[in-house]
Amino acid sequence: MSLIRQLKILITTPSFPPFNSGLGNAVYQQVKMLSSFRNEVVVATAGNKRNIRFDNSLNVRIEEFNVMGADSLINPLQGDVDSYKKFLLESDFDLIIMNAWQTWSTDICFKYLNEISGKKVLYSHCISTNVFFSEQPFKSLLRYLLWRPYFFKIKSILKKLDALICLASEGSDSRFDDVRMAYKLEMPLYIVPNTVSDNTGYNDPLPIESRNQIISVGSYDWQKGHDFVLRAYALSVAKNVIPLKIFGQEFTPYTIKLKEEAVKLGIEDDFLSFYEGVAGIDLLKEYGKSLAFIYGSRTECQPLVILDAMASGTPFISRSTGCIDSLPGGISVINEEIAAISLDNIIENEGVWKTFHADGLIAARTNYTYETVCERFNSAISDICNDSLV
Repeated sequence: MSLIRQLKILITTPSFPPFNSGLGNAVYQQVKMLSSFRNEVVVATAGNKRNIRFDNSLNVRIEEFNVMGADSLINPLQGDVDSYKKFLLESDFDLIIMNAWQTWSTDICFKYLNEISGKKVLYSHCISTNVFFSEQPFKSLLRYLLWRPYFFKIKSILKKLDALICLASEGSDSRFDDVRMAYKLEMPLYIVPNTVSDNTGYNDPLPIESRNQIISVGSYDWQKGHDFVLRAYALSVAKNVIPLKIFGQEFTPYTIKLKEEAVKLGIEDDFLSFYEGVAGIDLLKEYGKSLAFIYGSRTECQPLVILDAMASGTPFISRSTGCIDSLPGGISVINEEIAAISLDNIIENEGVWKTFHADGLIAARTNYTYETVCERFNSAISDICNDSLV
């Protein structure tokens, strides 16, 4: 299925490369896919000031706005909202793809859905209005209450949209509440997952005997749950036997707390390393040398880091959240004790390791490659813009 004419498409996102973020990197792939079909693609994103720049590698125009926040009591809209509103109302797009709930680039669009031209699609990366952390009961309750007005508007917003694009059809927790609501409304819904990283170099993944470390990847933030990773490692047979490496974008005060926690757990310095700024092919090589990948994030949707573990044939053990339960190549768990038992099983049973290794590789190569996701994305866009089909 292909488009018979070039579409003019606006993609909105709160962040976009060169700023490094999971959402921004996922949107970059969307832009790459749509522009490869010779559509005219414009990106609206954040910047230090109102600015227009061009990305010649993607052949797209990037409109930057000095706006932040969301339409909420907890994180209100701030900055030059009027410039973004003016841009939206004066633009003439065939299709607008809004990325993510609870962010200014989407929420301002929601306010003017009836006045903005073109079809409107939300690319959901899950919703977090109902997330509750038992370790922070008071803070979570306050957050929950402050997001109530937003949550109560979701159904009416969905009814105004032409379609909803989701990363997966279901999940294990409240992050997929919007998808459940969309199914009940029987609105057009398309499943287009994230992709594995480009240039993975995983055509010939290393066998088990050539792997000699355990890794975890995620920003040094409490929600990413590196403390979970440390506790699971400390309870396993891998403790002070197989090195654990933790990779994040940049060190934060939370990194110091993790080092202090490691000392309390009796993890020796020779077997624990923290890294910052390792990315791209250098980080992917670390996956390829690893026996296992441990992930402790407290809330996720469809983590890119686990997709990359699958693509490298590295079995994963992850806290159960989002749609991780349905991802092949590893196991999702509810606590550190089960994570440690699962890690021991993977390390000590070559047959288990090889099964996860193979399952992850097959899924990554069939369902999450750039080519596969691009075909699904283009098919969804063609279906949504059905007046433009051959």
